[in-house]
Amino acid sequence: MRKFSLNYLLGFVLVATIFFDDPHLYYYKRIVYLVFMLLSLYELYLFYFNRQPLETDLPMPSWYPVWAWLFLIFAGYNLVVDLRNPGFSLITELNHPLAALMIIPVLAFKVGYQTADIKPFVRFLFGTCLLFCFFFIVPIQGTNIYTQGLTCCYAVLPLAIFAIDGKKYRTFIVLLVILSAVYSQVSESRTIILRILLFFGLLVAMNFVKRWKPLKLVVIGITGFFIYQFLAHLQDWLEMFKSFSHDKSFDDEDTRTFLYNEVFSDFNIRDIIFGRGFQGKYFSPYFLWQQAMNHDFSGDAYYRFSVEVGFLECLLKGGIAFFLLFITPMVSAVYRGLFSRHNSKVVYLTAIYILCELLILFVENIPSYHFQFFLIFFLAGYCCREATLHQSPVNEDFRYNALLQPGPLY
Repeated sequence: MRKFSLNYLLGFVLVATIFFDDPHLYYYKRIVYLVFMLLSLYELYLFYFNRQPLETDLPMPSWYPVWAWLFLIFAGYNLVVDLRNPGFSLITELNHPLAALMIIPVLAFKVGYQTADIKPFVRFLFGTCLLFCFFFIVPIQGTNIYTQGLTCCYAVLPLAIFAIDGKKYRTFIVLLVILSAVYSQVSESRTIILRILLFFGLLVAMNFVKRWKPLKLVVIGITGFFIYQFLAHLQDWLEMFKSFSHDKSFDDEDTRTFLYNEVFSDFNIRDIIFGRGFQGKYFSPYFLWQQAMNHDFSGDAYYRFSVEVGFLECLLKGGIAFFLLFITPMVSAVYRGLFSRHNSKVVYLTAIYILCELLILFVENIPSYHFQFFLIFFLAGYCCREATLHQSPVNEDFRYNALLQPGPLY
């Protein structure tokens, strides 16, 4: 039996994500997706059950064993909830990236934590970014011709982390960022440019306050406040944007605020805490209105299987309990990277990247079996590993203040 390969794992996930499409229109894509999804699961099996311990392996963080058991127990609970669902489908449960498969990317955290040599991963990111350039020019025909390019675009910021640290690929990264901004406009995928602005904006802001923990919390709080304002007044922002740019491509009704209203109005207390299972659905008055009043059946059914907002998707599938379990590895990486003492620039940059993904959970970032989330959790694990290896002692010569306590060097 062959050994586990990180690049095989990520490559299989990338291909599966690229070829996932509407099965009623493109059966061959669903077959490719299924084959490579199973291959990726086999790679995870090799890592978790067939991998011999290495000298470079580290003990997992103290919180990890308890968290892992809680996550496993909750996944089992959700499966029981699904079995009691009148509309339960075994094929959907085991095959759909938004059903039980949505928890699989979390397994990449341990993979990242035990990865000592990051160079193959960086080369893989470089190759994926080349694919992004290719799909920008030659998209694969499907229900959405931008899906493949968007999938590969998720590798741009992770590659930027290592380019900034290693001073390699920097010119390529600049070109990729420009291309990503153009792609955001062409594909009308607003979160591409939002992710870029958040990452580099937080990078600049954190550099001004990188010595002091409380000021970092202030920066994060202000960023969260602006995201909230963006959500609450998105239509006003779109109108303002269109008045300046005369761009009519944005849809006034394509907002996220009504999704929050619909989900919370359809949930009771138990749903908010524990959700409705991996195959849970919620009632959408908006999509019912679209069908009943406008006779428009091109959109989703009014009993919806998923929500376009990551936080709301977590609530639907597992409530607050699942949301907290899902983000624990990400929060740990952000804390280790931004609030613990270390001297690793990679840890610092990775923590900012993961913080961006956390914040975007309240705008988009739907948890699923997707290349994006494998990258997020792998980097979260690697961030925690490097923070452990690069811990720095308290420097007595550091400027110290009881209120503004010094944090990491980067």
